[in-house]
Amino acid sequence: MNLNSLFKTLIFTVLIVCCYSVTAQNSGLVQDSENQPIENVSVFIADQGILLKTNKLGEFFFDSKLPDNTYLNFYKNGYVSKLVKYKEGIEFVVFLKKLHVALDEVGVVESYSDLGNTKLTNIDKKSLENVFLRDNSMVESITQLSGVDIVSSGLGIQKVVVRGLSGMRVVTYLNGMQINNQQWANDHGIGFTDLGLGEVELIKGSSALKYGSEAIGGLLFFKDSPFTSNKKMNGYIASKFDNSSFLSSSQFGLNWKKNNFFFNLYGQYSISSDYRLPNNDYLFNSRFNQNAIKFSVAHRYKNLQNIFRYQYHYENPGIPAHAHVNPADINIEDITSSSFDFNDAYKLLTPYQLVNNQLFNYNLNYLSNNLKLSLHLGHFINNLKEHEKWTRPAFDLTISNTQITPNIRYKIKDLTFNLGSQLSVLDNKNNEDERLVPDASTLNVGPYVILDYEKNNFGFNSGIRYDYKHLKSEDNISNVNYDNEFSNTSFSSGIYYKFLDNILRFTYSGSYRVPHFSELFSNGVHHGTNRFEVGNENLDIEYADQFELKYQWANEHFGFVINPFLQNISDFISIVPADTFIDSYRLYNYKQYNNVEIKGVEMNLHYHPHQLHNLHIEQSYTFLQTKNKDDQYGLALVPANSIKTKILFDLNDYERLVKYKFDYISFYHVYKFSQEDFAEYEELTESYSLINFQIGLKLSDKLLCTIGINNLLNKEYSPHTSRIRGVAGGVPNPGRSFNINLKHEF
Repeated sequence: MNLNSLFKTLIFTVLIVCCYSVTAQNSGLVQDSENQPIENVSVFIADQGILLKTNKLGEFFFDSKLPDNTYLNFYKNGYVSKLVKYKEGIEFVVFLKKLHVALDEVGVVESYSDLGNTKLTNIDKKSLENVFLRDNSMVESITQLSGVDIVSSGLGIQKVVVRGLSGMRVVTYLNGMQINNQQWANDHGIGFTDLGLGEVELIKGSSALKYGSEAIGGLLFFKDSPFTSNKKMNGYIASKFDNSSFLSSSQFGLNWKKNNFFFNLYGQYSISSDYRLPNNDYLFNSRFNQNAIKFSVAHRYKNLQNIFRYQYHYENPGIPAHAHVNPADINIEDITSSSFDFNDAYKLLTPYQLVNNQLFNYNLNYLSNNLKLSLHLGHFINNLKEHEKWTRPAFDLTISNTQITPNIRYKIKDLTFNLGSQLSVLDNKNNEDERLVPDASTLNVGPYVILDYEKNNFGFNSGIRYDYKHLKSEDNISNVNYDNEFSNTSFSSGIYYKFLDNILRFTYSGSYRVPHFSELFSNGVHHGTNRFEVGNENLDIEYADQFELKYQWANEHFGFVINPFLQNISDFISIVPADTFIDSYRLYNYKQYNNVEIKGVEMNLHYHPHQLHNLHIEQSYTFLQTKNKDDQYGLALVPANSIKTKILFDLNDYERLVKYKFDYISFYHVYKFSQEDFAEYEELTESYSLINFQIGLKLSDKLLCTIGINNLLNKEYSPHTSRIRGVAGGVPNPGRSFNINLKHEF
């Protein structure tokens, strides 16, 4: 062999080795404990928001080289999810352990989170991928988590309650941008639906330093479904119908990839009439309609990723049980109807709300082996109108929020540093002379630093955040001239230890909340709540301290979680009724209580009998007690203690049933204890029990169907957290209803 041939052979060999090396480092394998490949495992590249799937051989492939320490989340039903850090040059084989109980929603199973290390921070998770098929609404789905409930004004207006707190104390984020729709009052919903969402993460209490100090009650962090790596367009169309309110709703979704670009597109339209009560009457003006569209595009080039998202949401909920008198003086016949007319069932009636939300999000991410740089830019526009009697709105307010959030994450061996800041500018502008709150602006700057240490089975974290907030209002129409500055420090520390199958976590956090300008400046009729609200410019900062312990244990068939907590809030801001009426509306004033105590315990039990592989039992218990130490009463609109039980029969093991397209049968039971822990101006709520039933059908590999019955026993009940519970002796929630839901994937 001459020198030239030898050189060509050497070059060819090097190329083969390099190609093999690239292939090896851009692919991986997922196996079970018996070294058998696992097909259709979801491989989520967390830092990039991209989803891969394993093939029949358990293989998955990257489109490009990944930086070291990139988080990969592996999950599939029936297996323990696993969080793995990518390392170049190491054979990438991941083993998943079979697990028949799924405890990821209560934080047992390790996974990636935007809110922090799931081992060190108490983070609950809830998948939202199939909410449209399996639940009435996104908010009702979230209430299946322990410690979570709902405040509602009928079906069209729903918001989340976390450990007895809601509104401005429960902060909502969507893809990194704060959403300000639900913070005004109990008659304002969350401001979006499950459209295009993948999951929600929840931190209960005041330990969410990265996303602000206001989350004294908790923080909800909603995330879109990931981008797909499939070059072929994927998508779905879905529809649902409910006979209680003749609800009709449809969705579609599309996702695809082109070169280094990733695309997601979603749309939704929903319409509902008045809902039917257990006595077959209809609650007048409980109707609503919604429509939304959202679009996302991402571009990845080497270590850089750009993501742009846009979302438009419109909703038009009616305001039921409305009258210009004391709600207790209303007769149930005044707000219900025994007849139903399809010609008028969906027409717009006063009073009602018109809500238009637009959300713009931009993310820039840079990834290297030990470093992640991220920059989030967001702009949220919320236009809210309330119509009482006339074409001209009685209330017309536009809220705009601009947010800039840079963050640096750097890892040194077992230490991870998070350094960042939030800058937000919030403006509210009245579009009519008639106004409940004045024109105002809020500037907030919040730098923070968080340290995580994790080695073997031990870890701790600690963080601190400083916030400066400037509130200003110059409104001649409202006769308001206000200029004030607030500042304070929030902190959180936690420790984690794992021994055998046991996990123990302790967290202590302190936070504060600056009064909202609606609490400071409100002065007028709020038609949505049917009251005259007056603010208090002398309100000061709320302070909250929280202690929390969480113990978790799980094996192949059984899982258990217990989570006691204690929270003290000083200078608690509340709105309370007076014995005075202004223009037929009851007067409500904002005031502060010296000290409020919230304590309780949450327990979760998941069981899968060894002898019956297709049976899954999940149960949660929530005990909550609130006390206003000024008057020894409880807080307003606090949910009653509850036991929630879900029983799921997986029918795929039965050939005969599979032949007839049966997939599963589920029962969901909720028992609410009587609520005797209530505010001074509230009344006792009796206990009640609810049962929901659902059958899942797999009509084909691509066509899914669910048929369900809600409130199976047609129970007449009114939750303590219902805003219209005090009207006409208590307006019930919907009676028995039948629903059918279809989803076709392609």
